[in-house]
Amino acid sequence: MAELVVALDFPELASALSLVKRLQDRVTWFKIGLELFSACGPEAVRQVHSLGGKVFLDLKLMDIPRTVQAAATVATQMGVGMFTIHLSGGRRMVQAALQGRDQGILPGNPPPLVLGVTLLTSLDRAEISWMGDHEPDKLVLQLTDSGRQWGVDGVVCSAREVGRIKALGGGACVCVTPGIRMSAADDDQSRTATPSSAVAAGSDYLVVGRPITGVQDPLRAAMTFLAAMDSAAPGDSHHD
Repeated sequence: MAELVVALDFPELASALSLVKRLQDRVTWFKIGLELFSACGPEAVRQVHSLGGKVFLDLKLMDIPRTVQAAATVATQMGVGMFTIHLSGGRRMVQAALQGRDQGILPGNPPPLVLGVTLLTSLDRAEISWMGDHEPDKLVLQLTDSGRQWGVDGVVCSAREVGRIKALGGGACVCVTPGIRMSAADDDQSRTATPSSAVAAGSDYLVVGRPITGVQDPLRAAMTFLAAMDSAAPGDSHHD
């Protein structure tokens, strides 16, 4: 069953923790990304854990292999459930991240999922035209195929690519999909999807930010997303 991940995209910790407290009876997973982690670092992870939440650490690691390996070890030692690396960093970097993950596992802690970032959901064909005449979905599939060969547990992609990714990996590839909206939205996400279509396509984790965090009643908004997710049957989509 797909799970909802609420993005704690705040510039300071108090607002993030206030939201976690409001949602903790209904939402298990919370994403800590660059904004919050830049503001308060590992303390954000510790505090969300103290409230019973699971952490998806979305820092999109990309650097030389040695640096990424060290960062992956630290992330694992913090006890996060998932963290991200950029697949465009290449095989050596990806495998260094996996080695760092394995080195950081503490007794009693399950290993976190290492997720490869394919193509940001803010990017469409026009945005990547400087790279040549590429279709976003084809780039995503190429990166996913490479990432799976290198050993990642799953990928971050748009819901539009999930069906083909699941077919490519025999369903074993975990798919985390940001850009989830209740309806089409004119914002900085280009490749969006509704929660029901994402679940139907086979998404495992749906990441939602402002449609929940930016409204007056975030708990009600979260419940709306959860209800839409529950109404969809995984694998019913015939998207190509």
